[in-house]
Amino acid sequence: MSDPVVAPSSAGRIGEIDVLRGFALFGILVTNVVVMTTLLSFTGPNSDPQPLYDGTWDRLVYGLVNGFFLGKFYLLFAFLFGYSFTLQIAAAERVGAAPVRRLLRRSGALFLIGLAHVALLWLGDILTLYAGLCLILVLLRKIRPRTALITGAVLYLLFAAVAFIPGSGDIEGLGNIFDLERFREGYTGSFSETFFTQIHVGPVFMLFIWLAQGVPSLAMFLIGMAAGKRRIFEDAALLRRWTPRALWLGCGVGLPISLGTVVMEMKNGSVPSFWYGLQELVNPLVTLTYVAAIVWLARTRWAAPLGRLAPAGRMAASNYIFQSVVLMLVYTGYGLALGDRVPPATVVAIALVTYAAQLWLSVWWLRGHPYGPVEWLLRAATYRQWPTWRRTPAPDSVNAS
Repeated sequence: MSDPVVAPSSAGRIGEIDVLRGFALFGILVTNVVVMTTLLSFTGPNSDPQPLYDGTWDRLVYGLVNGFFLGKFYLLFAFLFGYSFTLQIAAAERVGAAPVRRLLRRSGALFLIGLAHVALLWLGDILTLYAGLCLILVLLRKIRPRTALITGAVLYLLFAAVAFIPGSGDIEGLGNIFDLERFREGYTGSFSETFFTQIHVGPVFMLFIWLAQGVPSLAMFLIGMAAGKRRIFEDAALLRRWTPRALWLGCGVGLPISLGTVVMEMKNGSVPSFWYGLQELVNPLVTLTYVAAIVWLARTRWAAPLGRLAPAGRMAASNYIFQSVVLMLVYTGYGLALGDRVPPATVVAIALVTYAAQLWLSVWWLRGHPYGPVEWLLRAATYRQWPTWRRTPAPDSVNAS
């Protein structure tokens, strides 16, 4: 393996982190569109909801998403958040600023953006969760890398142990919390019906996300912080040793479990409780496989195509919000209200088109702006000054005009 080929995307940035963020956006989008389809396509009573889409192709899509997407990409996002946390502290210390104050301002801004997001757009928001968990990272900022790694691993193992409890993976269990029929009718009704449903359901679902994803996200925050303190993406020798081992571990343990999930979902429409727990247990290994594969490809002739993900990763928060806008315009009364009329395979196709558009739009936007719109707001809050909005044309460009 040679030295890194993916160059830093801008001064002070690590190119591979931006690529990984861009890749995580893809996984989050596919996961969210299929989860939303599932939530809006139950029929029957809340005590025994039945999926509208249960054909062979539908089960294949559900199986692929549950095996290779669900529970993997939010772990990747959390890992990268923890890694970036250490970079933000280092950046503050380099200029003699107080890192805690900066981080608290950034967390506050992130929470407010997330609160608007969950109230008006996407009920599965993670920004409020990340803002809250960042306060814990601030308290643990001086923890040693080894301690952070062990603590994160233990937290995740405790979370995975709960997943072995029978019924833990049944999405139908939401019928005990929400009126699924009213949920579907509200989101696929008029604009006002969608708005009031979102206002009513969003905050409750936010708490549900905090409970369901809080512990594993904190675990990956800590593991990411340990990796950031070790600067693994800046240590070429370490990556050369680590990447093949991670690929062997992930492909040998994690991916076979995910393939089993796909097969059982296609055959039975679900997996046994013990297998759901097993899938949760190995999800970090699948995520590790994705990270190792990206790092390995970044040092091959695929580096240039892979680098096209970096601009989307540089404005990941903006793209995350944009995905919610598209999703709500397709699914709900904010737009086409197709939530219960689009089968899983079709929504995945919509996700692919949306992601391709985001890759193009990110390149276009960053040609004229140094930051995405949401990133610009976060920097304004973090540094208490208005960042540059538009790029200054290069001297050659000015002279040529």
